[in-house]
Amino acid sequence: MTLRHVPVLIAGAGYSGLTTALLLSSRGVPCLLVERRSTLSSHPRAHGLNLRSLELLLLIPGLESELQRASRAAPGDNTTIIAESLTDPPIRTLGAPGWSDTSRLSPARMCSAGQDRVEPILLRRARELGADIRFCTELVSFTQDENGVRAVLRDASDGGETTVLADYLVASDGSGSEIRKSLGVGMVGRDGVSHAVSILFEADLARALAGRGFLLCYIRNREFTGAFVSCDDQDRGQLNVEYDPHRESPSDFDAARCEHVVRAALGQPDLEVRILDVIPWRMSALLAERMQVGRVFLTGDAAHIMPPVGGLAGQAAIQDAADIAWKLAMAIHGEAGPALLDTYEPERRPVAQLAIARATENYVERIRGDRAELSDARGRVNYLDVAMSYRYRSSAICLEEPDDGRVVDDTLRPSGRPGSRLAHVALLRDGARISTHDIVGRGLVLFAGPSGGAWIAAASRAAEATGGAPLTAFQIGVDLIEEDDSFLTRTAIGSGGALLVRPDGFIAWRALDEPSDPVAVLASAITRVLCIDSSEG
Repeated sequence: MTLRHVPVLIAGAGYSGLTTALLLSSRGVPCLLVERRSTLSSHPRAHGLNLRSLELLLLIPGLESELQRASRAAPGDNTTIIAESLTDPPIRTLGAPGWSDTSRLSPARMCSAGQDRVEPILLRRARELGADIRFCTELVSFTQDENGVRAVLRDASDGGETTVLADYLVASDGSGSEIRKSLGVGMVGRDGVSHAVSILFEADLARALAGRGFLLCYIRNREFTGAFVSCDDQDRGQLNVEYDPHRESPSDFDAARCEHVVRAALGQPDLEVRILDVIPWRMSALLAERMQVGRVFLTGDAAHIMPPVGGLAGQAAIQDAADIAWKLAMAIHGEAGPALLDTYEPERRPVAQLAIARATENYVERIRGDRAELSDARGRVNYLDVAMSYRYRSSAICLEEPDDGRVVDDTLRPSGRPGSRLAHVALLRDGARISTHDIVGRGLVLFAGPSGGAWIAAASRAAEATGGAPLTAFQIGVDLIEEDDSFLTRTAIGSGGALLVRPDGFIAWRALDEPSDPVAVLASAITRVLCIDSSEG
């Protein structure tokens, strides 16, 4: 049995595991990711990356463009409808080509690529940045203490075992997470909301797609309910079909049955169909009771399971990874206090709870209007705000008093409050057009208003006072030129005010105007945001 050390061990090569490895490696943190499967899944599963997820991935140069190229559909070329079949008139259109012109909301562009196309890109880019990613390798056991995690890995090819000593373990091992179970962490919520099979098939989709790029159709057929998703190919699609487990089982969906329901979904009874794969699954709305236990962090489906209606599950996995990655990196590099890691659960768990409720409400609204008992108040929060503008509250946020108590910000009219996402503002830097989100991603970023020169002068002294915290400062009108004079409006600060923004693009602190001692005020904010123990040294 060999022995090695790694700062971060990651279990599971799905969205959350691969994104964690990618973002850690980009920040110079060595990590080892193990996956018991021999390869990535070829099934499309989740489709699309939303604006918030793509903003978080802007840290990796060229990645967004590569993800866009992996999709057949251009950004904004997407349609979401409710219909009896793809060739029947829509009962309701939720989105049409061009509806997602979000240039005023984000520098990113919606991407419709399926998970089967996104994951290989994340894998390759993570490896290029130095991540050690091993397939056919299973985490068979682990223990932890105050000094780290001791894990036993097994190579499926020869049965050989390796003991790894890690500072931290990120559990991205899926909905059936063995790591979560071994920690004794339960799941709360609704298990078995619905049962379904996912049918991957080949057929001529020219008539069904009708020239559309990405198409999502929630089907209310006389025979069944479900959803059709185009798979970026003119001859391949995915159909999810619900069934009643008290009356039938996945074995009832043989090739002939699947061909029949595919034809019914497409509205083409004589279409030639070839079934490629049939995967049974259970739709649930569950949240882990805890997302952190000591040095172990639960991410993605290991931490939350939600109805795949509205695409929030995959985004939550990526956003979990983004949150824990920058915190691990700063803690490991000694730029933040270890208590920063304890803010992961207080920030991400309420957001996951909100996303589960919204996804469940989507299921009721779009597919099963007869299941109103599944609704709750959180699910009625505006979908755009849940996807883009959820709020964080933790010790890494300098909340303002009084706290308005809102769980989301208004995406169209951002508040600029600490705990909210930094608004996208178009700027010019050295003559190049950029976004506020192109500037954040590494350390802390200070944005000072046009009359906030004192903040810029105070920045380096404040950083030194906090042990050399990574801080970059920009003054609007000097270092960054506004295109439309909207920065103060969209951040709600005065001309002499300032914002302190975290690497994940969340506002951690703001001053509406200039105080008498900006060095002391800013140093205090940095100390709190990075959870630095001010009694040390």
